[in-house]
Amino acid sequence: MESKQKLVTIGLWAVLLLAMVGVVIGAIFRPRHAVAKPNQTDVGVSWASDRQQGHPPLRELFATPDLTLTDQDGTKFSTRDLRGRAWVADFIFTSCAGSCPVMSYQMVEVQKNTPADVRLVSFSVDPAHDTPAVLKQYAAALKADPARWRFLTGTPQQMADAAYGMKMALKPAGNDAPPLLHSDKFLLVNPKGVVVGIYDGTSADDVKRLTADAIKLAGGGGMAL
Repeated sequence: MESKQKLVTIGLWAVLLLAMVGVVIGAIFRPRHAVAKPNQTDVGVSWASDRQQGHPPLRELFATPDLTLTDQDGTKFSTRDLRGRAWVADFIFTSCAGSCPVMSYQMVEVQKNTPADVRLVSFSVDPAHDTPAVLKQYAAALKADPARWRFLTGTPQQMADAAYGMKMALKPAGNDAPPLLHSDKFLLVNPKGVVVGIYDGTSADDVKRLTADAIKLAGGGGMAL
């Protein structure tokens, strides 16, 4: 009887072990779905999902608004002036100790590795501090090419409108001084002024994809979508 009981016990453990193996294998091969981060827009979630499903990486997502702001040289600059060129945008602030230094470093890499015809635009989300003079110092520290890379500022309302108009998340600091929260995404805009790509500005791999897409876009002279 004891040997029969042992056989039954061993059989039960074998069944349990097989069941556990099945659960693990199922978890490994279960299809992944894009999960929205707190600062992702619905457009960004859709874009991530499309990449995972192997859809073409460049498609028209939404038109950028016409914005007239002040650049690091203290001159007025309009995003309408970028029509006819591909450009990359991000939202940062110069005193940021979080994602901004990484984003700015990644934007330097975009500057190094894309054609001179591709323009770069960094919008400040802390205009009270980021005056043109401050932005000019920041640009110089990054060795930003002033012919290609604009750093833009304006009134707090203008900069909030810029972020929301570009569908980027922004939570300004309040009276009780919580941290300023903003999107860490890079946007790729085609020569028609339409966003065709959203990328994680803190990810070297994602920025490499952005660089490849920007080269393709610039090389195609606007690339029909």
